[in-house]
Amino acid sequence: MAGELSISGLTGANFDGGAMVDQLMQIRAIPLQRLQQEKALVQAKLSSLSNLSGAISSFLGIFENLSVEDLFRSKKGTASDDKVLSVSVAENAPSIEFSVTVNKLAQAEIRVSNGGFTDLSGTFGSSGTLTITYDTGSGTETFNIDYSAGQTLEDLVNSINSAQERVRASVYFDGTNYRLMLSEADVSASSVETDTAGGVYAISVSGLPSELGSGMDTLQGSQNAEIVIGSGSPVTSPSNEFADVISGITISVKDTGTSTVTVSDDYSKVSDFLSSFVKNFNSIVETVGSLTAGENAIFPGDGTIRGVSIGITDRLEPLIDLGLIDYDGDTGKISLQNDKLTQLLESDPDKVKEMVEKLKTSYSVFLESQKDVFKSFENSFNDRIENIDARIESLSQRLLQEEAILRREFARLEAFIAQAQELRERFRQFIVSLSEMTGGDNR
Repeated sequence: MAGELSISGLTGANFDGGAMVDQLMQIRAIPLQRLQQEKALVQAKLSSLSNLSGAISSFLGIFENLSVEDLFRSKKGTASDDKVLSVSVAENAPSIEFSVTVNKLAQAEIRVSNGGFTDLSGTFGSSGTLTITYDTGSGTETFNIDYSAGQTLEDLVNSINSAQERVRASVYFDGTNYRLMLSEADVSASSVETDTAGGVYAISVSGLPSELGSGMDTLQGSQNAEIVIGSGSPVTSPSNEFADVISGITISVKDTGTSTVTVSDDYSKVSDFLSSFVKNFNSIVETVGSLTAGENAIFPGDGTIRGVSIGITDRLEPLIDLGLIDYDGDTGKISLQNDKLTQLLESDPDKVKEMVEKLKTSYSVFLESQKDVFKSFENSFNDRIENIDARIESLSQRLLQEEAILRREFARLEAFIAQAQELRERFRQFIVSLSEMTGGDNR
């Protein structure tokens, strides 16, 4: 029978007390092994319940803080020619279609000194202060940059760039001379358009080192972007972006030409929500099935767990009524009918909105209650594990004490048997000696 102890060699020269203690302790440890097996089973059940709780929380998460109004409030903007322009829209943008003609793109002003060095190692012969004036169109900003004799053109470029952020300085080589080049750092910062004949510039300078000449030439004039919406008047922008020309609509121009802008309702958030709904629904169905059905089910036929799957299925009616899902009777899973959803959103979005509101109300309440139920189950299983751990610890300590006692007692027995063997050997030797002294059997 299992658990029986068979001990041989209690006498004789081969007595092994340690091996006997090991056998005894193996039998005494059977209750400990059973507790460990019980703990492993409870832990497996706890892990499975945690997986289900996680699936429930994930499903509940798509309804928490869900604003049904926001799902149906989004807008999208498209351009018939995205090489000419792109469009972005806010929720307050009207549903509208209009043509946009791009007449001009914005460009930054670029100016260079009319003198320069034939070698980059050339240095200024005197000290002074270079004054840069930047005209934003609504006012001017002035920056003074000191330079010293012995400095190079590159030293001056670095000083200009570290002193302010309106103008970017660099070295321009015209094939013969290295000249100072100044350009607008941000084209949108100024609405001034260059007028060389009228002497109007976004960037003006004075106090140039004599080596750089007497003034600045213009490589590229500043220019505002210009568009015409429909047959309206031209609209300008210092940058290539036109924000809120129509409320909630931002147009970014890329090239001259004409493109049609269309702003319409965007229901992609609705589609994303329902796709997430289907994914989370199927995850719970699959998890419940693995826990309650099949050879490896850890909660075979458990009504409480199966009730989660039944509960979420019973609440599918709003989706079924609109024909938005297919239900697989074999697996219990569902699939979203995207084409039907698209058609319904275009023809009657209010019906879809009403359906989503029903789903939110129904599933939020049910899933919240199930979350609480399974949280209490998890707490109960954690308590059981703590209780088993305490019993394991207590039994382990008792077994250690018993083993220590047994090893001491068997050590004494082993010593006693050894002494007995020694006495037996002495007695045998005494008999042999006596026999030899008396001549054996001759009397």
